[in-house]
Amino acid sequence: MDALAIDELLRHIFQYCDRHDNFSNALVSRKWSEEALSALWKHLDAMYPLLSLLAPLVKSKDNSSLREFERPLWSHDWTIFRKYSWRVYSISYSSIGSELYSHSVFTDIALSKPQGDLIPNLRNLVCSPYSLCDFIPLLLNQRLVDLDIGGAAASSLPKVKSLLSYLPDRCPMLRRLELRSFGYEYTEIGLDVFLSPLSTLTELEIAPATLTPCVMHALACLPKLEHIRSTHRWPTHTTNQLPYPPVDTGEWFTSLGLLEISTDNVPLFLEQYKFTNLRKLVLQPDTQQTREQHFRFFEVISSCCPQLEILQLDKWRNASERPLKLALATWESFAPLRRLTRLTELSLIDLPMTAPGLLYLAESLPSLEHLDLQRTTTSDGTPAFPISVLPQLAVIRPQLTFLCLYAWLNSTLGRPASTPRLWK
Repeated sequence: MDALAIDELLRHIFQYCDRHDNFSNALVSRKWSEEALSALWKHLDAMYPLLSLLAPLVKSKDNSSLREFERPLWSHDWTIFRKYSWRVYSISYSSIGSELYSHSVFTDIALSKPQGDLIPNLRNLVCSPYSLCDFIPLLLNQRLVDLDIGGAAASSLPKVKSLLSYLPDRCPMLRRLELRSFGYEYTEIGLDVFLSPLSTLTELEIAPATLTPCVMHALACLPKLEHIRSTHRWPTHTTNQLPYPPVDTGEWFTSLGLLEISTDNVPLFLEQYKFTNLRKLVLQPDTQQTREQHFRFFEVISSCCPQLEILQLDKWRNASERPLKLALATWESFAPLRRLTRLTELSLIDLPMTAPGLLYLAESLPSLEHLDLQRTTTSDGTPAFPISVLPQLAVIRPQLTFLCLYAWLNSTLGRPASTPRLWK
């Protein structure tokens, strides 16, 4: 038997070919054509290939920047469309550099499409910016597991609310949901009501993150939620009138292993909910922290997350917002971390500290294997670490497999060198 006539082998080979090669493969034979076309249509970064199967697309009479169908859709158009639509597993659409479509295109499709899912095997859908807001509900199906909606503007608020209302019934297998917007807050659309039925959800990202107590209450009840990402600060211009959660939250968030939030939200999140099974915590600085605040959120973390294995304090996402002089963290700031006996990885980017603070961390964390104290800038003039700390670290923590810090080569002589060095 010819090995290159086996469907599974062809499928495996064609997934490593680029689009040009698969165009050529599709012309070799009927068997090769089926598998090569499936590889070509599996991942789409535009809607044009699908929409053009239905009818020719021309410039709209009302707006030349939009496209519309040249004629009404016929039943024969759907026969052609279905020959290819079942091959599509992923759509990642951005309006940047792509065609934009008139509202009539989606209306024509909704009114004339046959029964059943429009794209039956679609698993991953990314629409960023929110340029296909009218079309997204038509793409939802029973097999969709990953939905990413980005760039929704204030004018799209009713459409976002409508879209979320479809998810429980149309996407019962949804595992990952990402909602990124600007111009309004999600509290206005009752986010908790729409999230509560998503029992298969394992990963959620919301930006801006208005994770109010009601939303957190809804998330706490999701049995499979493993990852929450919400690194935008809580809104300060709107008074939070929602009720606080009940006290007995000890059994909630039992599956949550990864939490990404703002440093400002540490007390608000962690004190209300005991993340006893949390393994990884990533913090994004939004405002300048004092020494007292450093101690405070390290104290909250160590008491509320006893199983923590990875703790990361990321760098400022916007360099222009970074304060010229950050508060110097002393060894006392890290005293609460002694309780994290399982901590193997610690990253404190852009957090100035003294050499005694560094040695205290190494002595206090018995399981530490990965230590990253990199500072992306030393513009405040504060020296980092003298090179003399390296031999001491080697004695205290011989099991370290990764060490990243800025060391000043001549600082042992009392005069810092002009160039910091990165040690790994």
